[in-house]
Amino acid sequence: MEFNLETFSSFVSLFGTACGLVSRVPQVYKVYKSQSANDLSTNTMRLNITANSCFLFYTLVHEQYPIMMNCLAVITLEGSLLYMKHKLGKMKKSSSQTSLVGMDLSSMVDEVN
Repeated sequence: MEFNLETFSSFVSLFGTACGLVSRVPQVYKVYKSQSANDLSTNTMRLNITANSCFLFYTLVHEQYPIMMNCLAVITLEGSLLYMKHKLGKMKKSSSQTSLVGMDLSSMVDEVN
């Protein structure tokens, strides 16, 4: 194997792809565990999906498979974050993991005679 600029750039591309493949995994895991996605920007996630969809098209045309895997991973992980944000709504669960949305508070109110 001859070591030249093209070989080096392939290794750099593979390293960047590996970083891209795992870059959103901690965020997805945190949102899944905390059941809260309130602090995530929907517009930023949509922009990332759009940008990586454009990159994906470019990589398909130019057959750049490592970068294509990165684009697919980002689209998939950002899409899952958008889905969880939509599914979880705006109300965060309490520390007791009791949903605050469906809680019946009428039993906690003292009746006035």
